[in-house]
Amino acid sequence: MEREVNEEKRNKFIENAGKRVNNVLHDIQILEPMARSNTYDFTKQDIEEMFSAMEETLKEAKEEFYKKFEEKQKAVKKVFSFGSKKIDVEPVKEIIDIEEQVQNIEEDIKEIESTEETEQIEQ
Repeated sequence: MEREVNEEKRNKFIENAGKRVNNVLHDIQILEPMARSNTYDFTKQDIEEMFSAMEETLKEAKEEFYKKFEEKQKAVKKVFSFGSKKIDVEPVKEIIDIEEQVQNIEEDIKEIESTEETEQIEQ
């Protein structure tokens, strides 16, 4: 189920995220000449540390964005029904509670019927 998007907030996101991503891309691109320059000396360990830090930070940022969708999915319990109708968690909980009550009542009725049959046999 696709969530509704507030167009004003989306436009603000597009504008600001675009600027920030371009800044990040620029900063990454200005690292490249350092690899080709004789001015700097570095080890493979230095490279691993730099790129591991960037990759980890990128991964964490991406996960943070996806949390918004995960939280929405957790908040809504999806239950199959024909016509793709979805039911919220609370109504589902109420249905389960009612089903449990019905089951308890049916068990009570069976117990009463069994007791009545036993009393009739004894008479």
